Amino acid sequence: MLRLCNLLLLALACLFFLASAGCGYHVVGHGGAPAGAPAGAERPTLAIPLFTNHSTEIGLESLFANSFIETFGHSQALRVTPRPENADLVLEGNITSVALSSTAYFNINRSVVRRATIRVEVQLKRRSTGKVIWKDQGLVQEDYVIDQTYQEGEALKDMGVRRGAVTLAQKMLDKVLLVI
Repeated sequence: MLRLCNLLLLALACLFFLASAGCGYHVVGHGGAPAGAPAGAERPTLAIPLFTNHSTEIGLESLFANSFIETFGHSQALRVTPRPENADLVLEGNITSVALSSTAYFNINRSVVRRATIRVEVQLKRRSTGKVIWKDQGLVQEDYVIDQTYQEGEALKDMGVRRGAVTLAQKMLDKVLLVI
């Protein structure tokens, strides 16, 4: 009787795995062509130029663009190209603001953790028509520990901002893959 129950459980497990393997589930961004594209279709090309930077923080335009290029470059649903004139799609970004605030304090006069809050507008255009096919605003907050020396504190802030840029790029990639 115990052997029969074990065989029955094994058969049910096999049926479950066979059924789930054929259900059509797949991870977004890891297919060849975008959803809805005919079989064998070529992946669309995407260019990501430097972001515009309307914040007071210098250098964010290339930091965010490079984070997006690296993140989108790992997607198998798109091919990232360096030239907008050769791309099917162009992703443009605009850094609208950066705010730095303290979130944890050693005492009333000294903070030990700061937060960078960065607002970015992103839009995806079809290059041939100039039509905006997707637009979104992203907000990323990243905490970082501060140091008493200026150089070390700036390096820690930069690392926090970089982590935020990577996080935002991944969120935007997930959203873009839903519309292409």
